Amino acid sequence: MIRIRVDVSQDGLRREVHNSGNLPSLFYEIQPRGDAAAPAIDGGDFALLAMVPIAMHATTDLHAEFEVDSVLLDGIEHYQEVWHSWRPDLFKKKIKISTEGEHVRSPALHSSSAAVAAFSSGLDSTFTLSRHLMKDAGRSVRNIQTATMVHGFDMPLEANDGFEALAQNGLAVCRDLGVDFVTVKTNWRRLIQNWEMTFGVGLASVLHQFSKSHDVALIATEESYENSPSVWGNSFWSDRFFSSSRLKIELDGGAYDRIERARYLSRHRQLIPFIHVCYAGPRTGQNCGTCPKCILTKLNFLAAGVAEPWPFSQGLTAELIDKMPIKNSWQETFLKIILANLEQNPAVDGTITRAVRSRLKRHRYRSYWKTHFRERVASIF
Repeated sequence: MIRIRVDVSQDGLRREVHNSGNLPSLFYEIQPRGDAAAPAIDGGDFALLAMVPIAMHATTDLHAEFEVDSVLLDGIEHYQEVWHSWRPDLFKKKIKISTEGEHVRSPALHSSSAAVAAFSSGLDSTFTLSRHLMKDAGRSVRNIQTATMVHGFDMPLEANDGFEALAQNGLAVCRDLGVDFVTVKTNWRRLIQNWEMTFGVGLASVLHQFSKSHDVALIATEESYENSPSVWGNSFWSDRFFSSSRLKIELDGGAYDRIERARYLSRHRQLIPFIHVCYAGPRTGQNCGTCPKCILTKLNFLAAGVAEPWPFSQGLTAELIDKMPIKNSWQETFLKIILANLEQNPAVDGTITRAVRSRLKRHRYRSYWKTHFRERVASIF
């Protein structure tokens, strides 16, 4: 069993998670931006949450040298069961967790509660931030007081200049919407085995560091409920297990796909120039405009009827679509949804619609023959 403890710097801006075994130490550095204040530390819940997937992969039990929220402990139990079942290659063992004690705090979960939102400056998180602050989320509206952006997740730790450019975009959006903005630097991604299957818990560990003055934390879903893969790191199936009696984790925006989110943001055009979706190109904090994520986002804006300018240095062309790699079934699904919307809009340039249709046809043809070849080889041998 490995024992973990939390050390906090005198100014409260650096939190370190140390362990008695051979697991690497984990750190978080808090940087308030503008007039924001740093979140006060409120126990070690965040540290235990962050260490669970690491310990599950290392097949080692954990003892927290601090008290832990009992609701969170219950959630972690369910989280382990789900992910050990889904991905036993990554979550190799359902570990045992012991603590120095348990506690429960009755939260004030109502629309006036203070909320913190995970904010990457992407299309999804900008949609979540703006629709709540504009009171367009019905009974689900949360009183967002703070938005937080993480350095070390999508943007690597070594990309200091790129993250700073991204943070300035985030600060501009938050100033426009009237919320505090805090960035958090962490090495958590470097300690885990599979980012795509674990980033939800890493994001939750950041959000829990705001629980002293916030009751709710919002994480934007990456797609609509109907289009989202079930086994994914940021999943409405399992992210609810990260809640505690101190902080309720809520996934937001699942009733809307990316085209609908882009259409909503057309009502707040001042935010569009600050949207950043690109993490495949150079880590400059700007959109490269040519990677699949950038091309898909351009197509989302086009399908949503959002006129240029968009946050890209170049426009959308048939050639870009023709050369776009389709790396997974998720991207193929997005292209199908986009094509269906483009075909229903006669105002869209027909060359773009034909390019999307042709790219999908070519992908399906290649996938068919790739699968057929594998089956033929298997039948022979």
